[in-house]
Amino acid sequence: MANHWDNYHRHWTLLGAPLRPTPETVGIVERELDLDEADVLLLGVTPELASLGKTTLAIDGSAAMVSGVWPGDNARRKAITGNWLDLPLSRASVGAAIGDGCLTVVDSAQARHALLGEVARVLKSEGRAAIRVFAGPETFEDLADIKAAALAGEIENFHALKWRIAMACATSDANRAVKVQAIRDAFGKTFPDREALAARTGWSTAAIGTIDVYAGSETTYCFATLTMLINEAGDWFDEVRVVPSGSYPLAERCPLLVLGSPRAIDEAEIGSSSVPIGSRAP
Repeated sequence: MANHWDNYHRHWTLLGAPLRPTPETVGIVERELDLDEADVLLLGVTPELASLGKTTLAIDGSAAMVSGVWPGDNARRKAITGNWLDLPLSRASVGAAIGDGCLTVVDSAQARHALLGEVARVLKSEGRAAIRVFAGPETFEDLADIKAAALAGEIENFHALKWRIAMACATSDANRAVKVQAIRDAFGKTFPDREALAARTGWSTAAIGTIDVYAGSETTYCFATLTMLINEAGDWFDEVRVVPSGSYPLAERCPLLVLGSPRAIDEAEIGSSSVPIGSRAP
């Protein structure tokens, strides 16, 4: 069985929006949270978010992602391995929390709920969070329609195509889950000739080849709808807002979930997972 995250970091430089935040997105996060004097919790090791805040503590479940992607510790920032569903932080200890796709790389609605509960637990009462989400559409797309759009030049890059295929393959229950191997399988059946796809779209074969990091992986992603995510966040926060995150490919499905006024949390309510979770998507 492939170690998903240990392999994933090797493809990092080939990724682009929507899988990685753009400078525009980073600016919107800064504007929404006013981070200059905040001690920030970063869920994952997204390099673009590593220098926000007065200090930044990044927590990721994969030591390979920390060593392969994190830009390095310094006096203001540090990255450690840990479980997002059992954060090694005390109650009300951070001024802000940020994450990029973190609600997608947990494997169930229960895990999303627990992650949001942990964020609420560690935030100060006046603290706020901004999480960029990958929200599946309310109505599932058909793979044939996605293929037609790609071949017609209506999908801007391979990473947007991959996310649309992934969202189309997710389960219809509250989890909206899909194994990453199933994403690769669906891509292979829909586009059996990668060279032809590259020639038709102008996408590089190297970018298309990033789909192969999913081969043999047992990792599951979740693509909850925005309605689901708002409802889940509302259990832990009195303030839940949706803020556009920019103008990159598929940005309409990748808004920021901005959260404030965390509720008083009984730690027993949050629950935990037997599986360590905590790597930035995709």
